[in-house]
Amino acid sequence: MMDGMMMDRSMMFMMCIMMFIGTIVVILILGTTVYVVVRLLMMKSRVVDRPLMILKERYVKGEMNDDEYLRMRKVINP
Repeated sequence: MMDGMMMDRSMMFMMCIMMFIGTIVVILILGTTVYVVVRLLMMKSRVVDRPLMILKERYVKGEMNDDEYLRMRKVINP
């Protein structure tokens, strides 16, 4: 009877360890997925916003007048 109890305890212990490892794997997969999606969205917004940011900087520095700024902004953001 003692062997049966030892077997049950060791089986429960192994099952708990396997559940813990499975949970860690799921968390890592979800975390990696979220990280990749956020990075891709950030890169996309940087690429789109960069020309507009440069245009605004040039306008603020006085390198172009209102008409030039508005015309170029329409080209960048149709």
